[in-house]
Amino acid sequence: MARSMLIPGCCLTLLSLILTAGTAGADEGKDLFQARCASCHTVGGGDSVGPDLKGVGSRRSSDWLVRMITEPDRLSAGKDPTQVGLVKKYGMEMPKLGVSREDAQKIIAFLGGGSTAAPAAPSGTAVPAGPEEASPAAPPAVTVTPQLLDQGRALFTGKTPFAKGGAPCVSCHDLHYPGIHGGTLAANLTGIYASMGESGVRGVLGSLSFPVMKRVYADRPLTEAETAPLVALFEDAAARKTTETSPFPYSGLGFFALFIVAFIAIRRRIR
Repeated sequence: MARSMLIPGCCLTLLSLILTAGTAGADEGKDLFQARCASCHTVGGGDSVGPDLKGVGSRRSSDWLVRMITEPDRLSAGKDPTQVGLVKKYGMEMPKLGVSREDAQKIIAFLGGGSTAAPAAPSGTAVPAGPEEASPAAPPAVTVTPQLLDQGRALFTGKTPFAKGGAPCVSCHDLHYPGIHGGTLAANLTGIYASMGESGVRGVLGSLSFPVMKRVYADRPLTEAETAPLVALFEDAAARKTTETSPFPYSGLGFFALFIVAFIAIRRRIR
């Protein structure tokens, strides 16, 4: 009797562990979505820079969603009909943000999972799939050096022009960094490295697929010699933001001490 009760108990435990793991994955996926996807997508809030992703799991297969998150450039290179339709509709290709397959699966879990069917192409789109292009070798990781930071700051501010004539970053973006006072037309880039990491920042700088940037840099892509210093600059800006301490506690403490000294001096004069 005890043995017959043991098997259902083990099954319940295993099921509980599976459900707990699924919930944890969805929670991690929510954090990843907020950090990597929410600037362009909503879940139930309507289309933004990109499509509203509510219910996307029922419209797209899990495999396709993983590829879309991790390698949108290869989907475009292979003339994937769904990708071609999305680029046509929204006027841009989603930048490659360096998201791993594991993290992509967590994001998909948060979005409700993916179907097993292949995604249907948007209406009016009939583009034959072509051969995929091999991904180029990844560039070496950036090591932050004073020389690289000087180059990055000069490129960001326009002191050193981009080789192919693109507008300097400071025209639209601000960055909390010594010697930089940028524009307010677009997002402040101080936290971009903290949220995306090196591969994500490289993906953004490599594609520049956001609507305004796409028009400005369409024929003016950045070179690796320009990308590496900017990555170093963003990395150092993120590190500075983390280590900076607000001066308020110290100034407040100094004011309080000065108040006490003045109070004691006044009391002695009154006596």
